Amino acid sequence: MNVLSLILIFTGLLATLIGSYGIAKLGDIYSRLQASGASDTVGVILVLLGFLLRNGFRFSDSFLALLILFFFVTGPIVTHSIAKTAFLSNVEPAKTPDRSEED
Repeated sequence: MNVLSLILIFTGLLATLIGSYGIAKLGDIYSRLQASGASDTVGVILVLLGFLLRNGFRFSDSFLALLILFFFVTGPIVTHSIAKTAFLSNVEPAKTPDRSEED
C-alpha cells in the first residue's frame, strides 16, 4: 500500500504540474481552461487518494473522501462557469496562422 500511495501522490503532482505549465504557456482562456480543467482536478484527486491509502481507511479519514467528492463535483462546474462567462463576454479564441497558406 505504501508504494501504491506514493505512486498516486507523485502522479497527481505530475498532472498538476503539467496543468500549471499549460496555464503559463497557452495563449487564450479557452486553451488554458482545456489544459487546467481536467489536469488540476485529476491531480488533486490522485493526491488525496494517495493520502487516503497511506493513512489507511479509518473513520477519521472520511474527511479526505469528502474532499475527493467535493473536487470531483466542483472542478468541472468551475471550469464550465469560466468558459461560459468568457463566451457570453464575447472573448474570441486566439487565431493561429493557417499553415496551408504558407506553402
